[in-house]
Amino acid sequence: MLNAILKGTSYLFHPIFISFYGVCIYFLNTAKYYPTKHMQIRVLQIFILTILIPLLIFRVLKKMQLVTSIMAEKITERKIPYAIAVFLNLYITLFVFDENQPELHYFFAAITFTNISFLLISFLNYKASLHAGAISGLTMFTAALSIHYQNKMIILIGCLILINGLVASSRLHLKAHTKIELIIGFVLGFFPQFIMMTYWI
Repeated sequence: MLNAILKGTSYLFHPIFISFYGVCIYFLNTAKYYPTKHMQIRVLQIFILTILIPLLIFRVLKKMQLVTSIMAEKITERKIPYAIAVFLNLYITLFVFDENQPELHYFFAAITFTNISFLLISFLNYKASLHAGAISGLTMFTAALSIHYQNKMIILIGCLILINGLVASSRLHLKAHTKIELIIGFVLGFFPQFIMMTYWI
């Protein structure tokens, strides 16, 4: 039972979903400022750019035998997905959410920086935890939203902190990462969001 929960946690909070979760959290907390159609279009755009397209690319990479699973356990399997993530998130930063929507613009700018960091580390033949980086970044972004809009999101933030622990436990339990790799991943996800929030709070 515990094994199933931890394995499920790794898939449910896979990095491919985290930016989509972030956009949903943003619009749920700012719905009164935007027309419904605008929010639906933006959420659909992010779903296509951050989930659908990467999954389609993954299928191609798998058929080419460049990756074996969506978890990309080997360092050599991570370089191409990291590079694609950098490109897609940079595109979103520059063309989907411009500086007129600073919260999401800098959210994706931070994600781009995180992905660049992971890409560079992969060329050094080191594997940090992108799972830890993604969920820690989402947690920091949600806390920043709570401060900025003065919304009481204590329960959500508390749940995200708990999820950070579950994700870390899951990665350790599955022997996907060491504690150091988790810590490095956490730092590379958390601090870009922390730094970028100073531009919009």
